[in-house]
Amino acid sequence: MNRLMYLFILVVFLGFTTASAQLPFQVVIDDFESSAEDSIYDVSVEGDRSRIDMEDDSEDYVEGSGSMRVHYVIGEYNQWGSYGNLIFTEEGDVTQNWSTSDSLSIWIKVHTAPTHPAEMVFRVHLADRPTPDDPIEEYIYENTTILDAVTDWVELRIPLIERETDGTTIPNDEGFVIAPTTWGGFTYNNNKLDRDKIVQYNISAITTGWDPSNPLPADSVEVSYDNFVRFGARAVPFVIFNGKAINSDLGAGWSWGNSSFFVEEGAGEDPKTNAIIWTQGEGWTGIGWDVDPNWNMFGAWLVDSMKFKMKAPEGTGELRIQLESGADGKVGHAFTPIADGQWHDYTVALMDFVPQDGTSNFDTSAVNIIGLMANGTGGSGRVIYIDNWWTDNPPIDVSPPAPPTNLQVSTDVNANLITWLDSEGESGESYNVYYSESPIDSVTGPGIEVVEQGMGVEEGTQNLTHLLFAPNQNATVTFYYAVTAIDAAGNESDPVVTASSTSNTGKGIATIPLTTPANFKADGDLSEWIGIAPTRLFVSEGAHVVTNMVVDDDDDLSGLIYLAAGEDSLYFAFNITDDIVNTEAGNSWEQDSPDLFIGLYHLTGKPHAGYEGDDEPDYHFRFNRAEILLDNAGVAIDTAGSRYYWEEQFPSGYVVEGAMSYAEIADAGDDSVYTPTHGDRLPFNISFSDADGGANVREGILTLSRYDDDTAWQTPRDWMYTWIWDEGASAIGDLAQVTPFQYELSRNYPNPFNPTTTINYTLAKSGQVTLEVFNMLGQKVKTLVNTKQDAGSYTVQFNAKDLASGIYLYRLQSEGFMQVHKMVLLK
Repeated sequence: MNRLMYLFILVVFLGFTTASAQLPFQVVIDDFESSAEDSIYDVSVEGDRSRIDMEDDSEDYVEGSGSMRVHYVIGEYNQWGSYGNLIFTEEGDVTQNWSTSDSLSIWIKVHTAPTHPAEMVFRVHLADRPTPDDPIEEYIYENTTILDAVTDWVELRIPLIERETDGTTIPNDEGFVIAPTTWGGFTYNNNKLDRDKIVQYNISAITTGWDPSNPLPADSVEVSYDNFVRFGARAVPFVIFNGKAINSDLGAGWSWGNSSFFVEEGAGEDPKTNAIIWTQGEGWTGIGWDVDPNWNMFGAWLVDSMKFKMKAPEGTGELRIQLESGADGKVGHAFTPIADGQWHDYTVALMDFVPQDGTSNFDTSAVNIIGLMANGTGGSGRVIYIDNWWTDNPPIDVSPPAPPTNLQVSTDVNANLITWLDSEGESGESYNVYYSESPIDSVTGPGIEVVEQGMGVEEGTQNLTHLLFAPNQNATVTFYYAVTAIDAAGNESDPVVTASSTSNTGKGIATIPLTTPANFKADGDLSEWIGIAPTRLFVSEGAHVVTNMVVDDDDDLSGLIYLAAGEDSLYFAFNITDDIVNTEAGNSWEQDSPDLFIGLYHLTGKPHAGYEGDDEPDYHFRFNRAEILLDNAGVAIDTAGSRYYWEEQFPSGYVVEGAMSYAEIADAGDDSVYTPTHGDRLPFNISFSDADGGANVREGILTLSRYDDDTAWQTPRDWMYTWIWDEGASAIGDLAQVTPFQYELSRNYPNPFNPTTTINYTLAKSGQVTLEVFNMLGQKVKTLVNTKQDAGSYTVQFNAKDLASGIYLYRLQSEGFMQVHKMVLLK
C-alpha cells in the first residue's frame, strides 16, 4: 500500500462523523448475532436472588442480523454494592492482541431502566495475563449514566486508555484503571495493562451501595447489546536493539553475502551501551532477523518513525533497511549514511518505506523479517556500528543500578539472616539474594544458588531469612552470600558480597533414599517402609497452615510421607491422620488428599518461575481415592490397582501407597526420563487438603513449605527442596560435617509479637520435655510441651491471644537441662 493511500485512510479516520458507518480500523469483539445461543459468556452475580437472563434478538438490532437482550436482576443490595457480570474468557493460554486499537465501541439500548438509577452503573472490565503462569489483572471502565433511562440504540465509545493510579484510583469514564487494591478480591501481576495479552472482558451492571440508614430494595435493568468492537490506530513501539541486546523476538539472526555480526559490550555511543557490529561482505550483502511472533506495526505505520544510531567508516555507500511480511510483501528505505567514523542519529518515517523487488502485498500487521543490507555497495571487511534501533520513543533503561550496601549475615537456629541497605537513587527496584560454598565474584558463575524466596525481594524489605537444611541429620553448613539490585527496567547490578563465610547448623531433613522398600506391595501395609525416614507434617512441629485456612491440631490433620527412588520408579506412601475423611467433592483439589510437588532434576541456580519440562521437568501429583492425577498436565498417571492403593483407616484418616515409573511420568509431559543420582537436590513440597466442611468445602491446607499459601500449584518458587540420598552417605561432598545434637533454646521470632510467635529448640538426647510460659510474677500461664521426645530439633507456635500485653518468660527443661528466655507481647 503506498503513502497516498495511507494518507487517504488517515483523513477518513480523522474526519469520521457518521455514527452508523463502520468505524476506522475496526475489529469486531462480539457482533452479538448468536452469543446467548453459543453460550460464550459466563455469568457471575452477587446475592442469592440475583441472576442474569440472556436471549438472542433477531428483530431489534443495529447491524448484522441480531443483538443480545440481557436482563440483570440484582436480587439484593449490599452496603458495598452488588454486581451482575457477563464474562468472556479465552480458553487455555490463548490471548488477544488489542495493542493497535485506541478505542472501544458498543451499542446499547435500555428497555427497562433501574428503579434507583443513581445507584447503578455500567462497567467494562479488561483482564490481562502476561504469561500463562501469572494471575489475571483487571482494569475497569465505569459509566454512571448510560443505564439511567429508557433509550433507543445509543453508541457508547470507550477510550482504550490506561489511567494513572497510586492503587486507589476509582474507575470512571475517562479510560481504564487497575482495580483498586482497597476493594479486595482482585489479583495482580505486573500492574501494567498489557494490551497484547488480553484474556478476559466483562460487561456488567453494578449497584454501588447504599447508606446504612436508608437501605435499598432489589433492582434490575434490561438492555440490549450490539456491535462491540475495538477501533482506531494506536502506535506501538517496537525495539530491535535496546543498546544492550537484540530483542528476543528476533532470535539469533542471520547474514548473507559474506556479512557477519555480533554484539560488542561497551561499543555503543554511550560507553554504558553495546553496539551491533556489522562486518560487510563485498557488493550485495547484509544481515537480518526472523520476527517470531510476527509484529503488528499497523498502528505505528501511520504516525511513527524508525530511529537508530549508526557509525559508518569512510567509503560506506548506500544502505537499505528492509521489512518483509512474506514472499510478496517487502518494503524498504534506502539511505547513504554519513561516512566519517562518528555516531549519527537517523530517523525514517515508516510511511516512507516503499515496495521492493516488485512486491505489492506488504502487510503492516504481520512483519516477519527485519534486515539491513548494502545496495551493491558493500566493502569486504568494512565495519559499521549500530546502536538504539527502534520505532517511536520507548522508555529504555540499559544502565544497571548501583549495588546495595552494608551486606551482613547473622545466625539463628538452622537459619541465617541476611540484611542489606537498598541501592541509593532507585525507585521500584527489587533484590536477588544468592549463596555459594565458595567466594562469590559473579552471580552467574558455577555453584551459585538462590536463597528460597530470594528473587525479586521488594524494595524496602532489606532482609531475608535463609533456612538451612542438611540430608537426614543436623550438619554444619558454610556459605558466602551476595545481593544484587534489579531496577524497574530489569537491569541487574554488580553484587555486594560477603568477604568471609558464615557457618551454621543445617537442620536434618528426611531425604529420598536410593534404597527402596523391601518386598513392596501397594496394599496399605506400611511395614516395609520401616527404616526409611519419613517427612513429617504436624502442626505441633511447625508445619505451615495456609493463610485463611484452618487446621485445629494434629488430630484434625497430620501425616507421615515416605518416598524412595528406585532405579525405574518413584515409590511413595502417606500415612495421614484426619478426623473427617471426605472425598465427595467434584473438584479433585477439594477432596481429602495429599499433593506431591517435585522436580525430577538436579536444582541449581534460580528456581523455575513456572512449570517447565524437557530436561528440568516440574510435576504436581494429586493422590485422589480413584487415581493419581498429574495436575499440571491434566492427565491420570494411574488408577487404583496393583500399583496404587488408597483407603480409609481405623480409627481416623487414610493411607495411600504406590509407585510411578519415571518413564510414565516423562511420557505424560513429553519430558526426559529421570535417572535418580545420589546428591541430586530436587525441588520439593508436600501438602494435605482437609475437606471437613463437606463436599466442595475445603477448610484446611497443611504444607511443608512455609512459602506455600495455596500457591505451590502455580509456581515452584514456593516449594522447598530435598535430596536423593544414598543411605550409606553422611554428607554432601565437602558441604557438611555431621555434628551431634546439642541442647539449645532459641530466641523466639518475631519478638516483640502479636499474638503469635515461633519457638525453636534442640534436644541432645531423648527424654521428658517441658516447655512452659510464665508471667513476670512467676505464675505459669501456658504449657506448650509436656511429653517425651527424641533427640532432634523442634518448632512450637505460641498463640498469646488470651494474654495481656507484657513481658513473659519461656522455659525449656529436659534431662537436667534448663534454659529461660524473655519475650514481649505487644497488642
